[in-house]
Amino acid sequence: MSFNLTLLTVCLLVCRFSCQQIDFSICPNGLTNAPSDPQWPSILPNHFELTAELTTDVETIEITQSFLGPYRDVVYFHSYQTTSKTYSDFDTNELLVVFDDPLLCDRLAIGSNDVLPYLTSQIVKPSILLGFTGRNNYNSAFYTRYLGIETVREGIRAKKFQSCFFIEQEQVTINATYYIGDSPPDQSALNVPLDFVQIDVRSNNLPYTYNILRYVSNPSLTIETPSNVYCPNRTNTKPFPQNLPSRLSLHSEIYTLKNNDTPSRVESYNRLIDETLLFERIDYTMDKLPSAFIPSILLFDYSSNLNYLYARESQECIIRNVTSHAMGTTNEILFQFGAMNNTIQFQYTGITHCNRPHLLCHRWIGQQEFGIFKKQYEWYWSAKYNDIDLQELIPIQVYLTTITEAGPSKMIKQETNIFNYNSQPNSMQLIDTTIGECYRALGPSHQFNYAILRMTLNNDAEHPVHQHLLSLENRLHMQLASDLRIRHIRLSSFAIDMTRDTTDQHNKDVYVTFTLLDNPPVSNELLKEPPSLQVIRQLAQQINEGKFYVRDNDGGYDLQARPNSLRTLVLYLLPSENHTSYFNETIFVYHNVTNTIYRQREKIVHRHTGPLIAAFWMGFALLGMIVTLAISSFVAVRKWTPTINNHNT
Repeated sequence: MSFNLTLLTVCLLVCRFSCQQIDFSICPNGLTNAPSDPQWPSILPNHFELTAELTTDVETIEITQSFLGPYRDVVYFHSYQTTSKTYSDFDTNELLVVFDDPLLCDRLAIGSNDVLPYLTSQIVKPSILLGFTGRNNYNSAFYTRYLGIETVREGIRAKKFQSCFFIEQEQVTINATYYIGDSPPDQSALNVPLDFVQIDVRSNNLPYTYNILRYVSNPSLTIETPSNVYCPNRTNTKPFPQNLPSRLSLHSEIYTLKNNDTPSRVESYNRLIDETLLFERIDYTMDKLPSAFIPSILLFDYSSNLNYLYARESQECIIRNVTSHAMGTTNEILFQFGAMNNTIQFQYTGITHCNRPHLLCHRWIGQQEFGIFKKQYEWYWSAKYNDIDLQELIPIQVYLTTITEAGPSKMIKQETNIFNYNSQPNSMQLIDTTIGECYRALGPSHQFNYAILRMTLNNDAEHPVHQHLLSLENRLHMQLASDLRIRHIRLSSFAIDMTRDTTDQHNKDVYVTFTLLDNPPVSNELLKEPPSLQVIRQLAQQINEGKFYVRDNDGGYDLQARPNSLRTLVLYLLPSENHTSYFNETIFVYHNVTNTIYRQREKIVHRHTGPLIAAFWMGFALLGMIVTLAISSFVAVRKWTPTINNHNT
């Protein structure tokens, strides 16, 4: 039995040496057998970062390896000839090589069984020398033996180890000698980090040395390709965000870098996108626009194919037809991809810093080519805050590079930072008021007509309306739009008044004044809403039948419009409605195409306490004057009376 076991062992050893083709000129004593010396670390961390100076007989190279176990690693390689970064990703089975000058990226596919042990054709990566395979797993055939204490690098006391091992896939024999800093006796029992000093290597008759400058185990690191690096055909491991809300708003600041043709420029804008309403609003702030008319607000109404350009300072408004395609998704508008969105191949590069305190971001990079232009987008989306994973992806930053490839190559770089991201903006507040201002700026001369209406809400129950003014305004806005079946952008400028009218027996009522916009003078099959006159009649009928209510869900108010309370204070109508009509005891005068535009206001007479108070103060002042005159007369009589008496005497 013992003889058979010995024979089996000899056969295995012979097979091992003959099959592996070990180079005995490099390892004369064969491979290092198990187990490793007890003084060698029982297991090396599979997360580390190592920086070293690699020296051979002919050159010196700076090497840094960031190692993340069986998943990926990156080696930074710098010599006097070239600078490159090599990314090994064993999840996607691809190798990315990035060169700095010029900035290029090459992708190489690797097989599921391929190993990547080399930096160059003969020099192995540091991780191979620390007991890992070419696919970043632990090497089960790696062992060491202790050789004693030796002083290296001008006085560093180090423990010396040796390991001879074989890389089967490459049929390469490695003889490595390790020098690890020797801890003082009083610290030998403590958990002192490993201090690799030097590794001398012999392989394929090429000797070289790693002079290790820095070794950190279990560092907090992520591995991602550098900014502005796009690798064609790279595998995308995380899809670009698509499920954005149908309504959102944000603030952006854009910095355009200076180049040979244009100076640097800073712009900022607020942006609102509402897919449901088919509306978009942009508020610009910039130094100069190539036009004498400088709009501060741009409104895109895709339901009527109109573009409103409004200058807040001068209260001017220009209307243009929307010539682009119909409104796309939030992604298409916000990210400026439009119909070309499906042609952009985005690549997820990992989690990285994004110039915000305590925030880490996901990063995607993509390219788009059309004609002589190439655009490259580099997007940053929120990932972690204070190392806590964030559930909602929010756009934080984007770098846009536009390259003109015809003739002399030109490049324009823009950096956009995004703030105040809001997935539930108030479209009514941001759109409706501006549309109303634009209508008033254009006026009936451009066939943009509107009406100013007032109605009265019964508050005999004395609800504390003054505590719920914002809620009441919002409820009224939505209730009117819903009941009248019109878009809420046609309603604006709500004013809620609780001033008491002493001539009215209903002195607890609430008065609501608002603006109703007529349909724009366009023909669009998608937009089928009633004109303003029909809307007014419909609202008056609803109010007179006692069917208009506005209620607070939390019970703050429950108000009903008083019958016959709707009043039309201002009304402009389309030229086609050329007649005189009586409605709600108010005469409306309609204009025609040739005549001047008329404005007919309803005459409303109120009695106010102001004149009474003025009369009271005037009477009081007159009484004061009379009293003053009487006192003055009395003083004068008292002054002159003694003089007259003495003279008589």
